[in-house]
Amino acid sequence: MSVKRTRQLNAAGQSPKVRARMARAGELVVVRHGAYADAPPAGALDRHRRLIEGTVPLLGEATVLSHVSAGVLHGLPSWESMLGRVSVVRRSNGHGSRRRYLHVMTAPLTDREVVDVDGLMVTSIVRTAIDLACSLDFERAVAVLDAALHLGGDPLVLADILARAARRRGVITARAALKFADGRSESVGESVSRVRMAAAGLPMPELQLNVFDGLGGWLARPDFCWEEFGVLGEFDGQIKYQGTREEVSQAVMQEKRREARLREAGWGVVRWDWADLGNPRALRRRIESAFDQARPAGIRGCVAPSDAPSNRSRSRSEPSLPEFREQGPGSGAGGLEDAGERPKTVAADARIRGLP
Repeated sequence: MSVKRTRQLNAAGQSPKVRARMARAGELVVVRHGAYADAPPAGALDRHRRLIEGTVPLLGEATVLSHVSAGVLHGLPSWESMLGRVSVVRRSNGHGSRRRYLHVMTAPLTDREVVDVDGLMVTSIVRTAIDLACSLDFERAVAVLDAALHLGGDPLVLADILARAARRRGVITARAALKFADGRSESVGESVSRVRMAAAGLPMPELQLNVFDGLGGWLARPDFCWEEFGVLGEFDGQIKYQGTREEVSQAVMQEKRREARLREAGWGVVRWDWADLGNPRALRRRIESAFDQARPAGIRGCVAPSDAPSNRSRSRSEPSLPEFREQGPGSGAGGLEDAGERPKTVAADARIRGLP
């Protein structure tokens, strides 16, 4: 829904007294001083988009939306604590400022680093990802850069922007995060899982590989795969099982059938969620226990990567089988996403959002 400024409402004949009455009745929602909407926001992201819409008319033509605001518009991860202000960059030598609803920064921007998103001037997805990575801790920086790569950001351009930011605060963290980043990650939970696996000293898995059965039929595509151990890993986020009670029930049954088929093919399957990520020792024990119980020599079938390289987004369509090979010790990967119906999910831009 569109946000209207006070002058627009005045022009439509709506007096301050009427606005006050409508606000008390919940028929009008204050977005910020001088900006109103006719319904409550659907959530933190919607609230921030409305804040952008209510703030942009107050900005000069040379002002560019950046950082978290640009990230929201590009579909990059964000965290609710970051969404209280609109972030902008001005290409000037002046000083920045921070007000209740607006954070103004100054920085040089090349023409290629400014794009149009729905009629708004916004820093490009690669510039936005680096801006955010320089202002976040390592774990969240990885999540943002994973998402930027997944959405098609060019890793060479990301590296070039970092090279030109040698003295910038946070650049060391951003460099380390870019080196660790992998565009095959499809959610913040998957990104955080990889960071915490590395911190726990676990072997690093392959991502989003395709699993085929002994007849060459596609079984699934998991979040993670440890070929040498014959184990597939899946992060269970909150979004995966949303919808009506019937839809959730169907999604759970589909997931159980997928896992049963994978186990029948000889794979071990291990799952974890946000609560498990909060306990690194328990997470390590769970994954290592799956390693100990798995029998990779008994796996029947083959595995294949998807077409896209690791620094690009992966196709979600059913893959073709390029070359069948028998599965044996030390080979294999799989996935818990199959070719049938997928579990009910929320909008795509929320699938890769921040920590709950």
